[in-house]
Amino acid sequence: MSKQIFYNTNFQRWLFLIGGTAFLLLLFKNIFLDEHPGAVYYVIEFLAFLFFLAAIFLSDKNNEKLRQRLSLLQASSDEKSRKYNHKIEKLQDIIEGFEKDQNESLHFKTYQDQIIGKLTSDERVYQDKHHLLHMLSELFHGMAVVLFKKEEPSGSFIVEATYGLPEGFVPDSFEANEGLHGQAVADGKPTLIEEIPEDYVPVNSGLGDSNHYFLYMLPVVKNNDCTRLIELMSFREADIQRLWPEVMEQLTARDIL
Repeated sequence: MSKQIFYNTNFQRWLFLIGGTAFLLLLFKNIFLDEHPGAVYYVIEFLAFLFFLAAIFLSDKNNEKLRQRLSLLQASSDEKSRKYNHKIEKLQDIIEGFEKDQNESLHFKTYQDQIIGKLTSDERVYQDKHHLLHMLSELFHGMAVVLFKKEEPSGSFIVEATYGLPEGFVPDSFEANEGLHGQAVADGKPTLIEEIPEDYVPVNSGLGDSNHYFLYMLPVVKNNDCTRLIELMSFREADIQRLWPEVMEQLTARDIL
């Protein structure tokens, strides 16, 4: 018999009914006795019945309390289970995010190493700055690249090499803190210029000259001193800002820049 039957209220009522029927049957048997046992006998029978019903009643009350406790424990267990499941889901999300970040970091590091490998493995970049700019253009989808070099002792930055500029166009020299270039030199950090001046140098595209492009300022810093600045113009957004610090370090370490 299933345990759930004993927790059913109707079953407890039937139990009382069965107990009462049993008592009546005990009384009914006395009809068949040859002699009546007397009043004392019937009093004892009645008291036995009362004790019998009391035992059933107390058992029912005890079972009711047990059912209530079990119900509370079940509700508490369900609530804890929901909380634990929620925590598990949060931990799973954190783990998935961590794994995603790790995979992205690994992918980025691999891509960064490939860029550095391509730049440093070509012997021509050590002697020919124009070829270096050509490679940067190829790797970062640049349409034009300019390399400025700091002159000593004046501190002015002059053009050292160019790639992809319009014929006859020569960028002006500048000093630190002067214009877009000077601010990039002063900051010493790779920068994406989002608002390009209308009179800025146009870059040739398949649809003609345009000044709607991404402009990256890439300082070359040695011993906390900015010695060069690379200006890269591209019609496609690149990840060069994140890549540049390590790329620059490797280029300067090999005396390419």
